[in-house]
Amino acid sequence: MTYLERSVESAEKNAEFLLKYQITDPQSPDFGGYYNKGFGVVAENGGASAGTLIDLYFCPQSRYYRDPAVLRCADGLVCHLRNHLHEDGTVDYFCCNFHSAPDTAFVVLALAKPALLIDAQNAEEKAFRDNLFETLRRMKEALLHEGFHTPNHRWVICAALSLIHRLMPDPRCLARIGEYLAERIDCSEDGEYAERSAGGYNEINNRALLLLAENLQKPELLEHVRRNLNLMRAFIHSDCSIFTENSTRQDRGTAPYAEKYAYQYLLCGCALRDRELQKIGVLLLEDCIQNGRPFPLAVHDLRLYPEAFSELPEPADRSVFEVNRLVRGSGLLRLSRAGLNLWAVEKLPIFLFCRKNDIDFYIKGGINFFNCRHLLVENIHECPDGAYEMTYTGEGCYLQPFGEDQGTADWWQMDRGRRETSGHLSIAVTIRIIPSDGGFDIDVRTEGCPGSTIRFEIGVKPNVLVRGEGYHIPAAAGGRLIAQRGMLELFDGADTVTIGPAFAANDIVTGLFGAVPPSDGRFNIFFNDVTNFERRFSICAK
Repeated sequence: MTYLERSVESAEKNAEFLLKYQITDPQSPDFGGYYNKGFGVVAENGGASAGTLIDLYFCPQSRYYRDPAVLRCADGLVCHLRNHLHEDGTVDYFCCNFHSAPDTAFVVLALAKPALLIDAQNAEEKAFRDNLFETLRRMKEALLHEGFHTPNHRWVICAALSLIHRLMPDPRCLARIGEYLAERIDCSEDGEYAERSAGGYNEINNRALLLLAENLQKPELLEHVRRNLNLMRAFIHSDCSIFTENSTRQDRGTAPYAEKYAYQYLLCGCALRDRELQKIGVLLLEDCIQNGRPFPLAVHDLRLYPEAFSELPEPADRSVFEVNRLVRGSGLLRLSRAGLNLWAVEKLPIFLFCRKNDIDFYIKGGINFFNCRHLLVENIHECPDGAYEMTYTGEGCYLQPFGEDQGTADWWQMDRGRRETSGHLSIAVTIRIIPSDGGFDIDVRTEGCPGSTIRFEIGVKPNVLVRGEGYHIPAAAGGRLIAQRGMLELFDGADTVTIGPAFAANDIVTGLFGAVPPSDGRFNIFFNDVTNFERRFSICAK
């Protein structure tokens, strides 16, 4: 089956839903729309779904090719959208954004690219095209005059304007795009966008810049996309899922699959004649197909850019995602050894994440010291000996009385910054990661105030057997184990990862008020000791 055939098959399933559930009662205020089960409403931006129907109606390979019922359904969706536009041309994203130009831009993107393939031959098709284009004209006014509230929205709005200008030229579109581009693209030298969203907004930014590069004839914009796609190798695991724990957006903590990036690897690779990017794109597509996940390429993309999806190279080997990368600007370290991937992240309670295929665990650093709760490490850097080092400093003190009336007895109204303090104490923690042939050695050294418990909570995904000296324990969600000595093995029936030697100076397994508790969804293994100490334990793949 060709990629186009797969894309058509996937789109036809969506069309079946729309044809079945579209509201066709002309007396209904929701006429032309459809009830979105996920949202629980007939969404005002649901007209974006007409893009899929346009794809199929004008695609000879589809069983819906020039099917009048599909054209009526698409026209109804556009009418519903048009009827729910505000006077300023904006649409609401019902759950949070109102009079939203960015959400209007997302709808424009969903409709305007398929519109490039409209071949209106009869009166009904011309009427539909005119209805669609008039709706796009009204939304254009929103994009020309209204604003945004997150960094990626700028490039989404620009991409939408570039498509509208391509369909119906208007110099105001180019002028507005120029105002945004004057701010320059928020892609660092490492290739990371401002929102640090590997599971979500990196892809949206890349998609927008690809459109801008094409529609504005600005190939220099492709270099931002190339940098990000090269960086993405440090976020993609060998099973093609994405590491998102350093994201600043809603994808954080999820594990989406990376086939959403296949389009970009293939299109950018084609435009830049970069076969390595194309190989990664093919790998992502083939992994998606092999595992039965929804096919990610749109019909209109395959038809608009056939050269990007033909004469493709063999897929890259999965070792392409075994990379070592320190992203200083984001406080992120990625290391790979023997199929074991490690991520270290600054300023988070969970500062280490490890995966070996389906064996998945993290390490949370806890400390009970004054108001300090977690080892929020900083300054990840490479050392001359090839190790990577990060540090944490916890501080505490006591307050002295003012000695005079502060004009109020309300504690919260007093200027606490003016209080003198005493009894200043601190703890410094240095953690070193030393790569080895089979994994990593973790060195921990503490200095400063003695007597404080520092613990490492190892949260294990509950799909393994935990094996130690004299015991085998199924890793049950919410379970807890204080490991006092010896090596631990995490075994999932195929792979084994060893951790240790374990250590435990006491039975403390939880932090004080305000600490992130042990996970109810993972099996929690605890190493701990009392300052001051030096410890080394290893994480290795067998």
